[in-house]
Amino acid sequence: MLQNGRAADNNFHSFHCLYCRCVQEDVSENRLLAARISYKDTSVNWSRYSKPWDVLFDYAGQGIAQFLVCGLPKELPTELPPGRQPNPPKPHSFFPGHVPLPHNYAHCEVWTFKEGVRVQSPKLPEAVKKEFRQIMSDRSVLLHRPMV
Repeated sequence: MLQNGRAADNNFHSFHCLYCRCVQEDVSENRLLAARISYKDTSVNWSRYSKPWDVLFDYAGQGIAQFLVCGLPKELPTELPPGRQPNPPKPHSFFPGHVPLPHNYAHCEVWTFKEGVRVQSPKLPEAVKKEFRQIMSDRSVLLHRPMV
């Protein structure tokens, strides 16, 4: 898993998996709770360079959740809240970005894009945050139940 001078690789395929750690408070039944999902540059490991259990290195007792790259939301919000919207939010999309770390080449982040441009430290409209979290919760799969 060491980077060993390798450059970032952003050649993601739709069928690739993204793995993240979770604790008991993050989980309900066999998926992540929407309210516990981060929408700001979520840290994950990429299945191209990692196995699911690699996210638990130095995190004994935590669990593992999985997402598919094709499951990341595109064009949010899909629905606007009822009522007149004088300035409806512009569509946001989410894609993984490979951000290798010296001791974790598989490390990636789920980045936010607006009108095709990456949004650094996004401050998303409430409708986008809510929909992103719910979609990610619905599409998450718990691979290993956390003990802590």
